[in-house]
Amino acid sequence: MSITVLEATKLPSFRNFRLIAGHRGLDNSIETVGILDYEFITKIEGQFVKGEFVISSLLFAKDNPHYILESVKSLIEDGVSALAIKNIYYNDLPNEVIHYANEKSFPIFIFDNSVFFEQIITEVMDRIKFVDNYELLEAKVDILMNQSLNRSIVREIAYEINSSFKEHFFVLYCREKKFIGNTKTISILEALKRNKSIPLYSSAFQFRDGLLIIYTDETLEKQNLNGIVNNLIENMGIKAVDYEIGVSNEHKNLNELDNGVKESIFAQKACKFSNKRLCHFSSIGVYSILMPYLDETWIRSFHHTIILPIEAYDEKYSTELLNTAIKYIENDGRIDETANALFLHKNTIRYRINKIKELLHMESLEGSFYEQLSIGVKLHMIYHS
Repeated sequence: MSITVLEATKLPSFRNFRLIAGHRGLDNSIETVGILDYEFITKIEGQFVKGEFVISSLLFAKDNPHYILESVKSLIEDGVSALAIKNIYYNDLPNEVIHYANEKSFPIFIFDNSVFFEQIITEVMDRIKFVDNYELLEAKVDILMNQSLNRSIVREIAYEINSSFKEHFFVLYCREKKFIGNTKTISILEALKRNKSIPLYSSAFQFRDGLLIIYTDETLEKQNLNGIVNNLIENMGIKAVDYEIGVSNEHKNLNELDNGVKESIFAQKACKFSNKRLCHFSSIGVYSILMPYLDETWIRSFHHTIILPIEAYDEKYSTELLNTAIKYIENDGRIDETANALFLHKNTIRYRINKIKELLHMESLEGSFYEQLSIGVKLHMIYHS
């Protein structure tokens, strides 16, 4: 397990680090940390391992900067992820070293004399352990998500996630709308830990590109759930408008944890289509029966039957029938609202809807047409989210 060099730069001890070379190597993985600090050294190659983040004061090169290039070459040969130099003897490096590190995409940092080696080692290794733990939890939740399990196995996995889980639970899944990395998720987890918002009998951890919270208790009253959810969001320290948050139903049996996890993720996805920041699984309507069966042949076949003729017509004639259909369904089949959303005359909308009926051979249908088009459009939105 590892973190990237870029992720390490977000740690407090890296605050005064200055990247002087190798910016293209910031995605290199760090698996451990080592120290290169000898007064005299004849051979560096072979002393470090792949994925090691090396820190040094360059004591061995204090009187001879020519040693630096050879040491950098050896570190790269060993597969070292990056080099961080304490500015005791050097505040900059020879141009030949900078050029070589850039050429090899090998990050080199200079850091302030006030930062101690032990501080860097502790923070990096703690973060690696942190990531290791959550990757293990992610793997267990993936099993719940992707396999058909009997109830006893679900309970067993639940207790592997947290042996203190209570019987009653709900699941919250929170994902940033514009996801660009896991840094914010880790910050949220740290905030929840600081605030002591997650009891010992509940768990919060990173899952896929978001944050999963399994909240359990001796009992959960429906009227209290909204208050608990609001408190969790407040203690995350986030701007809720920047996130999509899905909340599962309340469950009274830990054997149903797999269902709770799926419900929270389905609800989060439904936020995309309803333009809401928070959705409860119980209120996402037809999405609650579509999402669990997206990979079924019959569901995909129905989607293709409705959507492909419209897409083919748009492609052939450069029209906007599919976009019109989407807006028509978003506005519950109301012509005037659809026209306003698309800045078109309502007669144009009527013409386009009639053309869609013609393409789907549903000219004589009304309620059934809207119903089928609605499901087809909703499937299209899910498949393309």
